[in-house]
Amino acid sequence: MFSLIHLRNRHFLTAVSNLISSLPADKAFDIDSIAMQAAMSHAPAYYCTFDYALRMLRVLRHGRLRLRRDRRLAMWTELNTRVTRLMEKRGVRLPDALANVLSDGGASQFFISPATAASLVRRYFDYSTRTLLIPA
Repeated sequence: MFSLIHLRNRHFLTAVSNLISSLPADKAFDIDSIAMQAAMSHAPAYYCTFDYALRMLRVLRHGRLRLRRDRRLAMWTELNTRVTRLMEKRGVRLPDALANVLSDGGASQFFISPATAASLVRRYFDYSTRTLLIPA
């Protein structure tokens, strides 16, 4: 799971870097707003394992999912919607539909909080060069 979070952070920081590089070089910008724009941008994956996602979707479908974080609930709800749509369209079972959705990737956003997004950007931002030092 740690490697998935590391991968998500790298993808997120790449999105931030792309946003920063699209800005004029002489224009000042707010790191928090750049971080939020990147957090709300398209993410290449959902960053969860198949087994964990299957377990969470089953809990969600039985109405027992209790989460304190709205972003996590939004992620599971979006994933469930995509899986349900695929199940109806192709007539496949939940595990097969979930495997297809996870392999296709493409989440609507990174599903990270504004505080986490800003913290990641601040940790890797080099103020002297106005670039991000993205970890390997």
